[in-house]
Amino acid sequence: MKVYLIRHSEPTYQQVTTAGLTGFGRELGSLTDRGIMLAQQCAQQPLFAQVQLILSSPYTRALQTALEIVRFNDIPLKVELGLHEWLPDNTGSRTDTDEQAALAYKLYRQHAGERNTASSRPYESAAEIKARVLATLNKYAASYDYIACVTHGEVMRQFGDQKDVDYCGVRVITVD
Repeated sequence: MKVYLIRHSEPTYQQVTTAGLTGFGRELGSLTDRGIMLAQQCAQQPLFAQVQLILSSPYTRALQTALEIVRFNDIPLKVELGLHEWLPDNTGSRTDTDEQAALAYKLYRQHAGERNTASSRPYESAAEIKARVLATLNKYAASYDYIACVTHGEVMRQFGDQKDVDYCGVRVITVD
């Protein structure tokens, strides 16, 4: 199965910051006006002529990007929890502040995506991200030839080089 991994469009966290949200509340940030425009441009790509299903991360920025794509294409959309972004706290409680999340990411990058057992932050490792995403995608491999997944930059880094992916950037992978 060919999978088009698509990074969500440009987000804003102004509303969630104003509301004082932390942890998972930060994931409620929506797209900027420019982000909506980028998603609409992404939706015009010829690759969507092949796509049979769009999967989306449950985070607002990914869902809003997927919404713009399906508005321009007659493709079913399904939300998949396993496509969420890297977790700075994989305990399930995620009550971290932006500063704590930034520290966890710094440690994650310093240790090349491996979790150091002595680390003060229980972040998700790169291997855990890749396994989570592949387990999600494998559920569709027998039923689809082409799918698109609206997901996140760190997820996409696990499937190719470690370079940043532009908003609405696409990375193509194969899942058997």
